[in-house]
Order: sequence, then structure tokens, then C-alpha cells
Amino acid sequence: MLSVGLPAWVLMKMALLSAQACFTTNLLWDFPWDTRDTVGCHGQAPWGLPVRKRGAGETTVIACRACFPCTGKGYRPLSVAPPEVWERIHFFKGHRCHGPRMLPASRNSSKNPFFYARLAATIRPVRFIATLERPSPMFSLRSLPIFLTILLIATGATALTTFEVDIIIGNTATPVERNIAELLAVRLREGSGVEARVRALSDSPGKGTTIFLGILAHHEAIAAAFADARIAPLTDLAPGPEGFLLQTLRTDDTPLILASGIDERGCLYAVGELLRQIIFHADSITILDDLRVRTAPAFEIRGTQYGQSGVARSLAKVRPWTDDESMRAVLDYALAGANVFATGPGPIYDRIKSYGLMTLRSFGANTGLPADKPEWNASESIGRTGYVCLSIPEAREHMIRKCEAQFRNGPSYDFVKFQGGDGGGCEDDKCKPYGLTFIKTVEKMAEVIHQYHPKTRIYFTNQKFQNADDLAIFDYLNEAPRDWLWAWGYGPGSDANSWQPGHRQTHRMDLFRYPGYGPYGLYPKEILRQLPRQQVLVYYNEITHWKYAQHAYIQMYPRADKNGDLPPHWSHEIYERRPDQFLTMVYNRLTFYAWPRYYHRVFNDLMPYGVGDITHSSGHHDHFNQWMWQRLLFNPRMTVEEVVDEYCRTWFGPEAADDMAAALFLLERNMEEIPGEPLPVKNSIDAYYDHVKAAGEKMPAHWMRNNWIWREYMQKGALDCYVQQSARQQVALQSHIEVRIAEALVQGDLDAVIDEVLPWFSSVGETREMQEVREEATRLGEESNVLYGRRNDGLYNLEHDFIGLGWLQRQLERARAAIGDEKRELLRMITHYEDPGPGGYYDNLGTANPAPNVTFGYPYDHGQPYVSRMLDEGNRPSQRSMHFTQDEDQGVTLEYRDLDPKATYKIRFTLVRPWFQERYAMRMNQQSEAIYADDVVIADNIELPLQMSDFFTFDIPVEATKDGKLTIRFEHAPDVAQGDRVTVEQWRNSGGWGTLVSEAWLMKK
Repeated sequence: MLSVGLPAWVLMKMALLSAQACFTTNLLWDFPWDTRDTVGCHGQAPWGLPVRKRGAGETTVIACRACFPCTGKGYRPLSVAPPEVWERIHFFKGHRCHGPRMLPASRNSSKNPFFYARLAATIRPVRFIATLERPSPMFSLRSLPIFLTILLIATGATALTTFEVDIIIGNTATPVERNIAELLAVRLREGSGVEARVRALSDSPGKGTTIFLGILAHHEAIAAAFADARIAPLTDLAPGPEGFLLQTLRTDDTPLILASGIDERGCLYAVGELLRQIIFHADSITILDDLRVRTAPAFEIRGTQYGQSGVARSLAKVRPWTDDESMRAVLDYALAGANVFATGPGPIYDRIKSYGLMTLRSFGANTGLPADKPEWNASESIGRTGYVCLSIPEAREHMIRKCEAQFRNGPSYDFVKFQGGDGGGCEDDKCKPYGLTFIKTVEKMAEVIHQYHPKTRIYFTNQKFQNADDLAIFDYLNEAPRDWLWAWGYGPGSDANSWQPGHRQTHRMDLFRYPGYGPYGLYPKEILRQLPRQQVLVYYNEITHWKYAQHAYIQMYPRADKNGDLPPHWSHEIYERRPDQFLTMVYNRLTFYAWPRYYHRVFNDLMPYGVGDITHSSGHHDHFNQWMWQRLLFNPRMTVEEVVDEYCRTWFGPEAADDMAAALFLLERNMEEIPGEPLPVKNSIDAYYDHVKAAGEKMPAHWMRNNWIWREYMQKGALDCYVQQSARQQVALQSHIEVRIAEALVQGDLDAVIDEVLPWFSSVGETREMQEVREEATRLGEESNVLYGRRNDGLYNLEHDFIGLGWLQRQLERARAAIGDEKRELLRMITHYEDPGPGGYYDNLGTANPAPNVTFGYPYDHGQPYVSRMLDEGNRPSQRSMHFTQDEDQGVTLEYRDLDPKATYKIRFTLVRPWFQERYAMRMNQQSEAIYADDVVIADNIELPLQMSDFFTFDIPVEATKDGKLTIRFEHAPDVAQGDRVTVEQWRNSGGWGTLVSEAWLMKK
């Protein structure tokens, strides 16, 4: 029995359809056909539903008696109404009125909600009005449960379109529940212009579709509906913590929507699901009235960072966000399922808490060196300054006091994360093992925090720790209960089974015996095995950088760690993924991108071992990645296709969803270097552009009006097209010059051809087609900046020498100055660059390049990350990549076999050394190297040219090849990699090299 304390209008509305004698319901429909015939079926006590014809009077639709399907005995339509309209009027829970114009049964399936969504676009109600008339004497509150039961039986899978929504919260709703209701109202109005109001249960009745929103215990109407519909209560097991029920119950001509959370956040997630289910029109919304979702998040911890990046503000030249815009990013991810956000004290903290969400604050355990205490400086892993050595007692106490000062008068955070490194940490011997020094300090800091905030959960990350550090922490945690610690955090540099420059220096080779599901999951599984049962594993995954990052393009093949260890071959797939060499020159690490397939794989490799993830985000360029991560944390069983489809329907609408889904998968492909398919010939660049463009054309005006995210995808498409067209133009010029030089080498008159082709370089420039897509990207960038402070950084970094035209021009100028055979040889290199001649060998050193004679050294390409100034763009692509070694005694080595013992040989190298950023340059003293042919020095202390490569040719001693074999090895300069252990490790970690070589030609003389 429903509570008699409910307002009468609520009771009446819930029983309206069953208690038909008490009501007159007026439903004005906007039909798309031009007849004025009467449609309907025969049945007892038919209702007349007025129908407004466009530009004409009303047509009467005769419908069956409420909730009672036709018997089918001879009843048939009385008019020529379109079958889909007939279907809409007469569909009642799997039963159809009979007649020649009924749709096939397969179209009636409630498993095909998209049919009803499309149908709703054809039949749109103009307005809904429910008016009470004098109650029938036979009607009483005692009969209401019967009416409601009958009402609930009739749950068809039709779609409702409405112009007004009343969001009803309970009389005892909390402020958080009210805020969530207001959020729903705002998002409904933004998306459609529909009139959405928040009302209390005790308020006077509204006119719109009703949504009951709130916690069951705070909402009498929801409690009554649960009781009378025999809906199982929401519990910690069904659906689970933070879970919700979203269900439609028929009342009058519109469904009553229950959006009930087991707790406050459950209400928020119910709103998120409802918004994803709704189809937004210009002035109305369509809701499937067979909604029945009962679910809860799969992982306890689901969070991220938010905000604009400094890169966006400096390189993309965007305006700063307002607090409202920052909060919008928070709420977008929260509606997707997030429950934790990293933030500092202030208005945003307060607003995050006002929605029942949790907060995280990070604290660097040794971050913040006092200016007057340089002697406290830590030996950070890549030599960064500003960190405190915790093995110095006074420095340690300083950091503990600093921690207390930050948290004593600050707000209560649900989580505090102590970062172990990246940056931070200390490599010197006084701190060894640093993991133990760190965890003991963090324990003292946790005691301080818990004095003021006893419920705050503490965790740490082992970023850039070594095996000895981790083992020391495991031992410490297992010695005695450590009740102060909630979790071990796993972030960039935490993995002891993957290689990345500047991160781990030692690795857990013992865990590689069996691959399992691949390298990503090996160490999380081991951490969980060694942790005490009272601690859990939580992730801090980095899905915000597309290159040189934890799960990004590594951009450097594994180099030996300090123990000389390298990963097994079966894990090399993660290092063989390379960024497109053209696009990586244009886009920053924090550029706009989406990786659905790869990140879906990473998620499924990692997450079985953790309780959740609070991801690292350095801006808002990673919108899809972060959104997908929150959806997967809520429902990890979603396929990548399902996630992408849901994302596209949510952000671009049903009309554009298919095109945008296709575009997202193409975008991921476009960003990768595909062997045999360089950017100039990638058809997927145009395909991506076309799909996003088509999606924009299909999106209704109300979707497009403020859709900054579509504009970001379209900017990326336009800019990628620009880069491709620029690269094609350069490739065409190079090919044209090569053909002309080849002709001249046969015909003679070499000086004349040089003078002929050198002016061609001035023809390279922006074509009309390139100008059009650049202007399109510029316009879209201005719009997205106005709408949401977003713009693609690539717009300001489009001019590049992608293929090394600078080298080609320089080679021609050298040839013009040369004479005789030297001139011919210089020109021949243009047309036959890689050809070492008969009996010769060519090696193109660097990642994924053909270098069959290299036997030692580590491939390297594109920089770490690629910085345009590291190497001059005038180098050919083969000159920009290389093999290198570090502080090993053995340098890069090539070994040749099957040489002609009677021949004499010479060898030519391409050599170049990179420029280093200021923060690394102080320790980079390497400039030269020695070269040996077997044990004979053929070049001693030869200086490598800075940034712009050059050729170096040396004769090979006859005695070195008389046995048909030859070993070429490089040796670093004597003063390289010298000093104490810490100094050498910092040099290695920040990109130090001992020997370098880009290309080698062994040629017969």
C-alpha cells in the first residue's frame, strides 16, 4: 500500500492510466501525414485522443481501453494511418492490435530500442497535459495498489518525446541530492531547450514528464513505487555500493521515471545513465519508456586529474578556464562514473564535495628544497633540483613540518597520495635503499595527517624506484600491521617489467619466465602477491601523453638497465609501436588524441589486480581516453566497440555516432607509424577527415551549437590533412629532383642541371588546398577556444622539413662547388643514396630500420621526447635515427661476413650528435668518439657535428678484411661517463650517450 502521506497529485498520477474514469488526458500529436482520417481499433469504452495535423484541424485517434490490449477478434484499423504510427499507438507489452497495417513482430522487440528512437522522430507530441476531474465514487486510495499493479504490467518498449520535465526530489532530500537534481535539469535544458524543473514531492503538481530522483529512504514516492511494483530494494550486493536503479513505470500517457541511488553518488550515476539514454532534440527530448537499468560500478576507485595544461595555454594559445568550466570537466567525468578528483583547497574542492564526490591531494615526500639549505639537496634520478634528501635528519623533519602545515588547517581529503618519484626521490648512498627511507618518512607524515583528518586514506607511489627499494618496502609492510597505509600506488615508472628512458634502472627478470597476458600485468600481480592483506593496489595510470610515456609510444627501443638486463623478445611489441614520424614533428606530447583499442588492451591487462585507478591527466586533450577509462572502471566488460559507440552517441548524438566511431578508430591508426605506409600515402587521413565532416553535417543544429569536442576532432582532421599534403608536396619535389639528376648523370652537363633544379626549392609552399584546411582548422580553433578554452596546438607548428629537403639542397650546393669525380659522386648519392655498390653493405641504424650488420647498441629515434632543436630537420630521416651506447665499455658494433679477402674497402658513416635542453646540458660533455676496424684505430677522437649530420669516410686496413671478416666498433671518449655512481646514473637517465652512429656504408674501393 502506498503511503497516504503522499501528495494526492502524486497518487493520482501514478494510477492515472488504470483509474481512467477519474481522468481526462489530452495528448496533442504532431503527425507527419496530411489526411484527416480517423484511426483506431474497436474496443470497449474507446478513448478519443485529439490529434493536431500540421497546418490543419484535429484528427481523432481511437485507441484501445487503457492498458487492456485488443482481443484481436475481428478488430482492424479504420483508416490509412502509416503503420509505424499505428504501431506506436497500439503497442502494449508484446501484444499488438491486429490489422493489415501492423509491423512485423521482429520490429516490436524491446531489444531494438533504436527503432523506437527513430520512430519518435516521426511522431512527436506537441505537449502533454494531465488534468484531474471529479473522482469516481468507486475510486479510493485502497484501490491504488491494484491500479498501479495493472499499470506496471503494461510496460511496452515505446519511446516518449516530451517538452517538459519535472524532477521530483524527496521531502528529506540532502543538499547533495538537490544539487544532482539541479545538474540533471541544467543538462536537459542545455541539450535540448526542454523545460526542466526541480520540485519537491510536497510541491504542487507539474505538467511535464516526471522523474523521481533520490535515495529511497529520502523519497516517499520512490519507496511507494518500490513497494507496489515489488522492486527489490537496493543493497550493497544488489546492485552494490554507489549503485542505482533507473526504471520507467507507466502512469498516464508518459512514463514515470524512477532514478534511485543506493546512496548520493548512486543518484549521480543514475543521472549520468539517464542522460546517455536520452535523445536530445532542438526543443524536446526522447526517452525510451522501457528503461530498466540496475547496476553499480565494478571498481571502488574511479578518478582522475582535471584542468588545462600549461602546454595548451602556451602552445595552443587558449584562454584560461573559469571555475565553472573546470567544474564542468569534473562533472562530465563524474557522470561517466568517476568518484575521485585530484584538487587543492578552494572553491572547486567545495563544489566537488557538494556532489558527494571524493577528493585527492598529492604530496611530494621530499619535494621543496628551502632556498637557504642547498646542502639538503637530493640526488634526484635525472638531476632535477628542488628536492630534499630525507636521510638528513633536519631535512626530514623539515618535510614532516611542511606536511603538517599543509594539512593542519586544510580541508579533509578522502585520499592523500605520496609520490615516490617522477620527480622526486634520492639516489645517493645515504638514502639506500631509498624505498625504506621514503616509507618510514611517509609513515610519520601519515600520523600527522591522521591527527587532523583521521578518515583520510593514505597511499604512495613507487615511481622510479628500484628493485631494492620495492623489496625494502615489502619487508617493512610485512614486519607489522601498518594500519595507517591504505594502498600501494602504481604509476609511471612503477613497472619493474618494462623499459622506459629515465625510469627504472633495475628490473624483475624473474617474473619473465612465462608471458601470461603480456608484460603489463606481470608486476601488478607480483605487488599484490607480496602486499599484506590489509593493503590494496591502486593505479595512477598515465593515458594523457601519446609519446614518451608510461603507456604511450616509448620512442626508444629497450636499452640495457644498470644490471645489463634487457626484456625478452615476446615483450617487444610495446616498444615497436612508433609514432608517425611526420605527425610527431607537429604535435606536442599533450596534443589532442584518442586511443580506443590500445588503451582498452592496457586497461584489461592491468586492472584485474587493483581496486581502481585515479589516472594522471595533464590537460583536457585526452578527453576520450579519460572518459573511456571511467566507463570501463564502471563496467569493464564493455567491448571497445561498445565504449566507442556509447561515447559517440553521448557527445555527438545518434545521427552522427556511426561516423564518429569510425573516425575514432582511424585516428588511432593515423597516429602510428605503419611499415610500408608512410603518412603521404595513408588513405586513412582523408577517411578520418571525411567521417568527422559527415558527422558534423548529420548533427542537428542544437547538437552542433556548443559542441567544442566535435570541433577538436575536426581540427585534428584538418591539420592532419595539411601535414599530409605538405609531406606529399615535399616527396614530389624530391622525386622530381632525383629523376632530373638521374637523367643528367646519363646525359652529362651536371653544372647545368644543378642550376636548373636549385630554384625548385622555392616552389615549396602552401597550396590552395592546404590553405583551405588550415583556415578551416583556424576557424574551428577559434570556436572551440571561445566555447571551452580548447584548440589544437599543431595549428601553430605546421612548417617543417619533413623529409630532409635541407640535406638535398645542401648536397646540390656541395656538388656545384665540387669538380670531376667528386661532383658526380655527390650527385649519385642523391639518386642512389642507400646503394653501397657491388659487394658492399648498407646499414640504416635506428629503431625498426634495416641494419643487419649491427651486433651491439640500442636503437634510438625521434628524440626523448622529440624536440625539433635536438636534430636539424635538414637531416634525411635516416640521418635522424641512430644506434647508441651509454657507459658500456663496448660501443656500437657492426660485424661483416663473406667479404672479398682480395678487395680493399672503405667505410662511410653518417654521424651527428643531438642538442640537449638546458636542464640536461650541464652533464653532457660527450662530443667525440673513436672508431676501430678490428683492433686498428681508423678515427681517433673524431668530433660529431652538432644537430646537422655529415659524412665521414675512412679506408679499411687490408689486414682487417683478409680473413673475409670485419668488426667495426666505436669507443666513447675517455672523459665520458666518469665520476661517482650517482653522477653517472643521472647522466644515463637524462639521455647520456657514449657512442653514436646513424648510417654505415661498407664499400669496395
